[in-house]
Amino acid sequence: MKSLARGLVVDDKPAVIMQVQDILDYGFSQLGEWEVEYEEASTPAEAVKLARKVDFDFAVLDFDLNDETCIPVVKELRKRRMDNCYILVVTGESKKNPNFLKRSMEAGADDAIIRDNHLTMSPAFEGDRNGWDGENLARRIRERMRVQDREDGFRIVFAPEAGVQSMLHSLGDPPGEYRDAMRRGELIARTLIVKCLGTDDDTRTSLTVQHLAPGRSGAHVCKVVRVQPGQPKESFVLKIGLDRASLVAEKEANSRAARALRSQVLVRLDRELRSHEQSGYSAIAAELAKDAVTLKDWLQQPGTTTEQATKVAGELHRGHLRELLQPGLRKPQPVSQWLTMSPVLRGRVLDALGTYAQVWRDNRGAGQADAESMAAVLRDFVDTGALPGVASKRLGEQVLYARGFGDLHSGNVLVQSVGEPHPLLIDASQYGLHHWATDTTRLLVDLVLQVRRPGIESMLWSGLAAEAGFATGLCDCTGSLEAEPGDPTDAYIHKLVTERATYLCLDDLEPRRADWHWQWHVALAREFLRQGSRPGLLPTRAVLALTAAARHLQQAAEALAD
Repeated sequence: MKSLARGLVVDDKPAVIMQVQDILDYGFSQLGEWEVEYEEASTPAEAVKLARKVDFDFAVLDFDLNDETCIPVVKELRKRRMDNCYILVVTGESKKNPNFLKRSMEAGADDAIIRDNHLTMSPAFEGDRNGWDGENLARRIRERMRVQDREDGFRIVFAPEAGVQSMLHSLGDPPGEYRDAMRRGELIARTLIVKCLGTDDDTRTSLTVQHLAPGRSGAHVCKVVRVQPGQPKESFVLKIGLDRASLVAEKEANSRAARALRSQVLVRLDRELRSHEQSGYSAIAAELAKDAVTLKDWLQQPGTTTEQATKVAGELHRGHLRELLQPGLRKPQPVSQWLTMSPVLRGRVLDALGTYAQVWRDNRGAGQADAESMAAVLRDFVDTGALPGVASKRLGEQVLYARGFGDLHSGNVLVQSVGEPHPLLIDASQYGLHHWATDTTRLLVDLVLQVRRPGIESMLWSGLAAEAGFATGLCDCTGSLEAEPGDPTDAYIHKLVTERATYLCLDDLEPRRADWHWQWHVALAREFLRQGSRPGLLPTRAVLALTAAARHLQQAAEALAD
């Protein structure tokens, strides 16, 4: 199947026009089966007429056309074709036209180059992907045609699911000259997908984009599935965001985490970050194991068993994350630093306490008779880091920090869902020094608030007392953690709690249980406050989180009193 590319070549020297066509013909011949049709012009007037008649895929324009320039042609092409045409401006007289680059780019050209040592038949050296030889120029044109869905046999398909459509609208808003946020969003997404995942051997290839998980700082995380006849299906994770610095930092953190974990559990990011210059969005990609889904989705799949859930928990926490908690990787930090909340989190918690105060105690809501006393415990904690009835000197001076994943939740843990399930980790952007209990308690609280008992059960006040009892029982000291038989989520949670001494190397902590027991409860309380005060959480879940946080602070105080 041949793909057709239509090009406009403008120069006042016929020999140069022929040379450009020969170079491009050779370049396209290296990329597969292509047919290239050319239109030629020697003056701006001729070129503008052609631009109004033909839908060109690319244009190579000489800047100097006797006493005129190609700027009117660039503007006409961009006006008629918007981003559908790749435009290259070339000059051989840079001294005569010192501002040609600025003028060309402002008019709408994609690139502008000086002819010296450029537009050669072959790359300057083998493997060069940034040169201006025929093959690389043809590759740039092909990339633009793929973005515009104009290469035969290559398709990008966006799943109709709400997560993908929301991503496209967000990427394209405000729409600007496109007047349609979805259209602009598709263009940005297609450009980044082609740049990150396009290959030379993409004949009869389809890339299907699916929603995977929300990212930090407004980033979008999607799954892209490549299907090509005669080849195994491939899956990739693609993260798109406006904050390029955050993506660069995530790539660096990913590299550090990969070295520390010493296993293949972490999805390795591509070395290069790609950008869509006009919008400011950037993206980074990584290859996924076949049919990997988020832990949240996997635990809720009908076919997942409790045995599989406990096995995945053991493999992830004992087989992989335990590597980060070895004694040699730990560092003491001031206890006051750990207990002090950021102003943003403090404000969120106080807002939540004000919002839910009445429904927390009212019998038509949660019906918690001790809601006011629990609220007082939480206010003291977020204001001063105090535990109920405990003198600050009783807490000691230091707590242990260790290397941690930092943002462990059911959207950043993936499970290979076909065949024997195995865990994977994505988004190591928060990898670094954290309190030793951070990763485990963060995931536990996420499972309780976001995964366990989904649907209508999570919306009813009638079940809150039982839910609070479960959330309060995330420690063996309570003896109240009862997993629902046959529930994979409960099985995963139960495994984490009962095996935490092994998973977290707690036997190596000194002075052992007397020290780490109260910290475990405080770590849980901090996470219930952090996750429970997020905007958009169901009121029932928010009140559940406040209740659990207060009770874990009380349990921490009791542990210190023993």
